[in-house]
Amino acid sequence: MDGVMENAGVVCGVLVAAELITRLCPKNKMLGFVRSLTVLVLLASLAAALAGASWGLVLTGGGEDWRNPELDQYVEDQYCQAAQQQGEEYLRGLLAAAGMEAKKIIVHINIMDDSRIVFTKAELSFRYESDAQRARALLLGALGEDTVIEVTADGAE
Repeated sequence: MDGVMENAGVVCGVLVAAELITRLCPKNKMLGFVRSLTVLVLLASLAAALAGASWGLVLTGGGEDWRNPELDQYVEDQYCQAAQQQGEEYLRGLLAAAGMEAKKIIVHINIMDDSRIVFTKAELSFRYESDAQRARALLLGALGEDTVIEVTADGAE
């Protein structure tokens, strides 16, 4: 608030000086220049006073009232779906690197509070039992023991 009072004092001083110059200067182009310069100084001082003032304006966001629960749920569902698709693609790539191809891959994930995506369960189906055993060993090493791995072989085309 002290800054605003100082700037108001400056504005008053400039006004008094401008009036004295107006009375002392002859009526010509010099007077117009002085007036223009005075107006410019006043506007600059006013802008500085307004920019430096503490307004005390408090904007309330209304807490969580502005949120749309349907949109939040939709975004969360899309995020989960995309994470599951990425997980399935990851497992397909991992199996392809080992020369295997699964008939069916279903991934269950859990999205943690810190936005980490954790595999909770992987369900895979293969045509041959030998592929199923190799995939089980590969996935156990890649996903860890905390992930439930269900690998089946049905022998059907």
